[in-house]
Amino acid sequence: MRDFKVLFFTGLTLIISGILLKISTPETWISSVLISLGGMVKILFLVLTLRKNKVRPGYEMLFLLAGLALVILGAQLRKEPATLAFALPATLSGLLLKVSFVLLFIRRLRLHRLRRTRDQAI
Repeated sequence: MRDFKVLFFTGLTLIISGILLKISTPETWISSVLISLGGMVKILFLVLTLRKNKVRPGYEMLFLLAGLALVILGAQLRKEPATLAFALPATLSGLLLKVSFVLLFIRRLRLHRLRRTRDQAI
């Protein structure tokens, strides 16, 4: 996992930069490109980490999928004035689920690494 931390933080930086750029200048297309690139880099990090550590994803993947769905739903709800009140709760719920996924995924990787280290010591 340590090998791929650069990918994780690069993806996170790209996404945050894209969001800040979208807030400061809403008419630019560069923000969408930065957010998309950040998402792809984070997906690459996830795939490489899973392949290297040979950890099978579990129920925490449901948190990621539900979080992504809620964030996308929140983005779609912002487009209509009638549904604007539901956009922020949906987006915040999605972000909370995505943070939960990250925490559970890191916990799973650490437990796997500890078990692997323990098994090698025996």
